[in-house]
Amino acid sequence: MTRLARISPVAGLHRRRLSFPEVLAQSVSALAPSAAMVTVPAIVLVDAGRATLPVLVAATVLVLLVGWCVSLFAQRLAAVGGLYTYTARGLGPLGAVVGGWSLVIGYAAVAMSALVGCALYLAALLGLPSSAVALLVLLVGGLAGWCTVRGIQLSARVALALEVVSIGVVLVVLAVLLLRLDGGPGTAAPLVDGEVRWGGIAIGVVLGVTAFMGFESAGVLGVEAQRPLLAVPRAVLGTPAVAGVLFLAGAVAQVVLLRRAPLEVLTGPVPVSSLAADIGWLVRLLDAGIAASFFACVTGSVNALARVLFSMGREGVLPAALGRVHARRGTPVRALLLALPLVVAVPFVALVAGAGGRSVLTGTITVSAFGYVLAYVLVCVAAPAFLRRIGELTPAPVVVGLGAAGLWLLVLVVALGGESWQGGRAMTVVYLGALLPGVAWALWLRFRRPQRLSSVGVYDEPTLASVLPGSLAA
Repeated sequence: MTRLARISPVAGLHRRRLSFPEVLAQSVSALAPSAAMVTVPAIVLVDAGRATLPVLVAATVLVLLVGWCVSLFAQRLAAVGGLYTYTARGLGPLGAVVGGWSLVIGYAAVAMSALVGCALYLAALLGLPSSAVALLVLLVGGLAGWCTVRGIQLSARVALALEVVSIGVVLVVLAVLLLRLDGGPGTAAPLVDGEVRWGGIAIGVVLGVTAFMGFESAGVLGVEAQRPLLAVPRAVLGTPAVAGVLFLAGAVAQVVLLRRAPLEVLTGPVPVSSLAADIGWLVRLLDAGIAASFFACVTGSVNALARVLFSMGREGVLPAALGRVHARRGTPVRALLLALPLVVAVPFVALVAGAGGRSVLTGTITVSAFGYVLAYVLVCVAAPAFLRRIGELTPAPVVVGLGAAGLWLLVLVVALGGESWQGGRAMTVVYLGALLPGVAWALWLRFRRPQRLSSVGVYDEPTLASVLPGSLAA
């Protein structure tokens, strides 16, 4: 007789409730394509100059390679921890804990960045001074917390609806701006058409990749999805493919527009919004759309962050309280209550201390890039190792997995070895400082409490209640 567990290792979450659009919404909201379309190209332009478009193509290819590696796990495992669990199945618990902690940093930092982005665009929409941005961070954070605690279905549906509307708004705004374009080059032209440097290209790729961060987060819904082994792989491959097309379209428009703009517009907090400033209804529409997209990113990133923490708590790697769920709503409420105050407090304190909104947004998104890159490298290496363990290894995962990991490491090393970039060196220190406790904790568990690592990598398994009576007969 086949032996089945009486209870799933991740019991408590609402199993098999989310449709494919709701699973897709998780990846889309965490990625926030419409917000990325109007923020990332301008940031990349500052470093990559006229190589911006090739840089974004390279970033898209790199992300698709990771997505393919992630799909190899998602086709076989219904996990809550996403990349954290996948890495555990390939590289073992030590690599998984380090990669999982880095992923936690990535999700938390991108949620902070999205909070600030939402507050900046709301302030512009409402005509509020920059001093109001910190207060708006608190208000948006509270609303995002309410949505995520209420349940993943609510936040997923809200996020997907906001993103669809926001993408349409951005495309309309860019089209209108292009149609009314006139005049010669502006003071930003020398930077837009700037000299191509290898260091600038590497930095541009790293920053370009930040536009896709979160695409893999559908992997945390393996338990809650109706058909996880089908829905999750589709989401993690389809989202970056479509987003890459949107980003390139947005980047082409912004290269043309910003070439004729003043330098202060390119380096300002809301470049595209500034370009539309003289068309009242248009700029208000844009500000509303981008604020909505950033809000969706907050909810998507916090949902993913909480589920990674939940997985770690359920396994005993972190306090067991993090593995508890709301009895009625099926949400990892303890993990949410830990994550949300931190996500709101860091940007709030930075803004109150006098940091500019653009600086906080760029700084936190840079930290998130480091967090994601390490997690992506580890999961790419883990993919062929996992397939070898289960006897399904073929040459393609070896070539793609190890090749992708090498390319990601190369880009990161070249970027960090180049000249200082928008506070990048300082953010490197911040990231390493945040990563160090996770590495130290993983090593302590490995040498002092190895039994606590034995359950790392749990995923949803069939239980006695999942099968029909009599179907277990030999």
